[in-house]
Amino acid sequence: MSYFSFHPGNKSSGKGKKAKGSVRKAFSDWIIENHGEDYTKTLQKQRSQVQKVGLIQEQMFKADDSEKKPLIGIIGGGFAGMYAGLILQSLGLEFEIFEASDRVGGRIDTWYSSEYDPESKENKGLYGEVGGMRIPQFSNDMLPVQHLALSLNYVLERNGLEDKMLRWRKFYYNSDFQRLRFNNMKAPIFAPEANTNSMNFGEAQGGDLPEVWVTEKTDENGNKFLPINVILDKVNGPFIEAINKSFETGFAKLMRFDNYSMWAYLTNVFTLADMEEYYDPKMGAPCENLSFNIASYLETVNVGTGMYSVSFVEMVIAVYDWDGSKNSYDLEDPNIYMVTMNNGMQHFPDACRTVLNLENGVTADDGNLAQVLIGMKKGQNNEYGYSPPNLTKDAEPPSSVPPADPKGTANTDKNPSKKKERVFMNHKVTQAIYDESLFDKNGGMRLVMDHTTKDGKKESVEKEYPYVISTLPNGAYLSGQEKTNFFDDLSFSKARALRECNYMPAFKAFVTFKKQFWKDLGNRQYETGLGVSASDRSNRQIVYPSYGYDADKGVLQVYSWAQDAERMGALTDEERVNECLKGIQFMYPEVDIYEHYAGYHPEVTTKTWFWDQHAGGGAFALFNPGQFKNLYPTLLTPEFKGALNIAGECCSVHHGWIVGALDSAYNSVNNILEQMNATKHLVKMKAIWGQLTAPDVAGNVKK
Repeated sequence: MSYFSFHPGNKSSGKGKKAKGSVRKAFSDWIIENHGEDYTKTLQKQRSQVQKVGLIQEQMFKADDSEKKPLIGIIGGGFAGMYAGLILQSLGLEFEIFEASDRVGGRIDTWYSSEYDPESKENKGLYGEVGGMRIPQFSNDMLPVQHLALSLNYVLERNGLEDKMLRWRKFYYNSDFQRLRFNNMKAPIFAPEANTNSMNFGEAQGGDLPEVWVTEKTDENGNKFLPINVILDKVNGPFIEAINKSFETGFAKLMRFDNYSMWAYLTNVFTLADMEEYYDPKMGAPCENLSFNIASYLETVNVGTGMYSVSFVEMVIAVYDWDGSKNSYDLEDPNIYMVTMNNGMQHFPDACRTVLNLENGVTADDGNLAQVLIGMKKGQNNEYGYSPPNLTKDAEPPSSVPPADPKGTANTDKNPSKKKERVFMNHKVTQAIYDESLFDKNGGMRLVMDHTTKDGKKESVEKEYPYVISTLPNGAYLSGQEKTNFFDDLSFSKARALRECNYMPAFKAFVTFKKQFWKDLGNRQYETGLGVSASDRSNRQIVYPSYGYDADKGVLQVYSWAQDAERMGALTDEERVNECLKGIQFMYPEVDIYEHYAGYHPEVTTKTWFWDQHAGGGAFALFNPGQFKNLYPTLLTPEFKGALNIAGECCSVHHGWIVGALDSAYNSVNNILEQMNATKHLVKMKAIWGQLTAPDVAGNVKK
């Protein structure tokens, strides 16, 4: 669920390409090592006690699967909860997952029009992604998401469930025909014009920027540009360059500014002298900072109203995520490569649930082969390659990407596993209570939940576990129950972290048109996507579909964040759609878009989403200044002598991405296995799933 949409006019930093490896992992490790003293001390204490080994060996590791008792209770059926379950399943450890709603996936959720039909040419494209919708294809940090999908496929194929297997298709993020229109420009422009078009921000056009910033210039290579559009390259460049030279010194340099928001850094730290070769005395004295109006311009064209209030560190690290969208096998390739799930992202969590409810899941051979095929692990030739078999034709890598060289092939012999229900729907956990008397006074967690039965009746359910992993968004810990809290007796630091961790509002809408008027305009290739268009209206972005080109009908998705999202969300459903229609018409003044609009029919032709009761008051975590140093280690720290682990994308450095949920789940399982002193299981977990961004895997925490 990426949130940034950098203006096509801004250059990607060419200073220092990302080294092979995980920048995000190095970032996480650096924070823990330098600012995670309480985290490391707590883990050392918990692991030195090794309180529950005898209990685990006696009750949880029995040879007869039918006698095994659940070791871990998992709250939430999003990707963090299900990934934790899939790891445990692969290790032969029992668990149970409780999901409050009637679907799995959490903030991965596809809206399907009630007219959607995957077999119909006209209706197969009538859907859109309410939640996460794309991942960078070759990013080293993001590869575990593709690894998971491929590993699931092996299990599904062995069980004769080919219809549930997962395929990636190309997500078209950008094109030369995506439109930009700001400040009541007479007409939109196309992306290639953005380098040299002031978009009415200059004083001469009625805006507020001095003309020196929006006057066309030519660099030493003959490239034309506006000075305003090279600022972010100068802001990010020194940090990117430093990090690529040395993770440790680069992060130390970056973290000096962790207490600054992006806005504060631009207007209080960055100076005109930092423009270097682009500096012009007409801009002001070299010691001056950027003005309010310049910061406003950068926020407006790059993200959205109010988003520069978040951490400067978040914004700089985000540059790496977008560099990860490039071809890491060919640094000269300028194209962006992203993928999305064929026929909707909802198929992904549904496949997870299907496998979790089988007795046997992902095997060591499955996980190892998948790691090689998607480039997490070197092949027989001692080189990285990329050739997963679950790509549609449009998502196949360019010729500069070498194929993987795996040893052996997947075991696809039909060998259906017995079913074993582990994912329980319509089970809303309302209390998670630590009780020292449980499990022979070793302590454990008691979960209290409301279960809605198939006939609509409500019943109360209680369960007890030595360990619990809770994966809810932080706002969802306000249970809304009479007289009882979700958690009681949390440590001061944990309660504060859950309360203060910043979440970003987001708004999405899906509007159906009887004719895809957008595909017929411009000199555009028929079988490729348009990408994303942007304006300064509150609807902000129009995301064009990456599918369904051969049909007349199509769905445009509108996407915005922060204050823009809050204002859209405050309207009624129909009013939101009306605003979206006005925004789309603003981008297409030469077409009467209402002539092609399919009408306001909720769940049939339209769908809007702000946030719901399961999202807990925000779409994804996005840290405020200081929260990386002061909250991130605390979010990772287990509570109640290790009995409770908090997970979810907020408990990672990958905010707003699926892989953040996976990382947090991996770390939680790792913490539990370490406390159990389950060395063989730890080795097996790494062999199957690789080494994700789990801080103490790197050796920062010593027992």
